[in-house]
Amino acid sequence: MAEDVLAKEFAARYGMTPDLHIPIAARTIDAISTYIGTFSRIFPNSDNALMVTPYSIPLPNKKLPIWKVKGVEILHSHRQVWVRVNYTNYRKAYAHAFPEEEINDLVVDHVMNRRVARLKGYEYLRVTLISRAANSSSGNFTEKYGFAYHKSQHSKYLDIEKQPSIQYCDKADIVKMLNINTGGKIQEGINEVLYYFYEQ
Repeated sequence: MAEDVLAKEFAARYGMTPDLHIPIAARTIDAISTYIGTFSRIFPNSDNALMVTPYSIPLPNKKLPIWKVKGVEILHSHRQVWVRVNYTNYRKAYAHAFPEEEINDLVVDHVMNRRVARLKGYEYLRVTLISRAANSSSGNFTEKYGFAYHKSQHSKYLDIEKQPSIQYCDKADIVKMLNINTGGKIQEGINEVLYYFYEQ
């Protein structure tokens, strides 16, 4: 497995330890197969939705409280659904990929906001199940703020040679994936669990 060194550098800047380098976006389908894992098409003859199996799962740092949180196994799931950023039937794709899961009361959501992904030039995004409450909490402010910031940085993303081929999650993404409300303008949901990311 090749490593996207630039992606790892970016993740480290945000204080993400190697065990929390969790891919959530890829520039191309080739970037998935080069840096993330093998894939199969969820629907024959279509690259819109993929089942991705990571090449490797990093060992968790047991000193981080995050690894004791209920549902944390979702972060490095051995079977992940990835979809094109403009693909609209991602809920159907998820249900087809995981027919054994009950998803009626849950939301299938892109870990990275799609508008941000388009600005940054990412074609494929990981999707996951979260509650409607967590989805609404994330979208109300956190994602809006993120989009405004990345829109202001858009010109930087046009220099593709200085951008990683994949992107790892940040702390807000992890909080969302763990079904925790990110909170309002002061992001109290994230602030309340920041200790998850520091050794105890």
